[in-house]
Amino acid sequence: MELSRNQEHFIIMTVIYNELTDFTFGEGKLVRSANEIISSMCSEASPFVIDSIMISLQKYGEIKNAYIPYLNKWKWERLPLLTQAILLMSYTHYKYLGPVDKSIVINIAVNLAKKYIDDKQAKFINGLLDSGVLD
Repeated sequence: MELSRNQEHFIIMTVIYNELTDFTFGEGKLVRSANEIISSMCSEASPFVIDSIMISLQKYGEIKNAYIPYLNKWKWERLPLLTQAILLMSYTHYKYLGPVDKSIVINIAVNLAKKYIDDKQAKFINGLLDSGVLD
């Protein structure tokens, strides 16, 4: 069964979130393979899902550092893990898997935040992604 793009985004966000809660990243190295990670969520995954997860996890430090100048008074480590997962996924989608319109990436991120976190985090994510971090 082929998944919708919304379902794929949910899987990507969830796997990244699970990795953030289960493991400590050591210099961008994966603890498990993409297939092991994804198989815990679904039986098959598209190249988009696999690439999104792999790049987000492999480039964790680089992506985190890209956000730091835009966080103002916030610290990355203090952000909720689900917010971090959405931000990692969004950056990867825009910077590494494009071309995709910035507004589409922001819309996806905000919708996920509204559905799974709250409106306050959705506004934070919207402002952060629109602040120039994706430029």
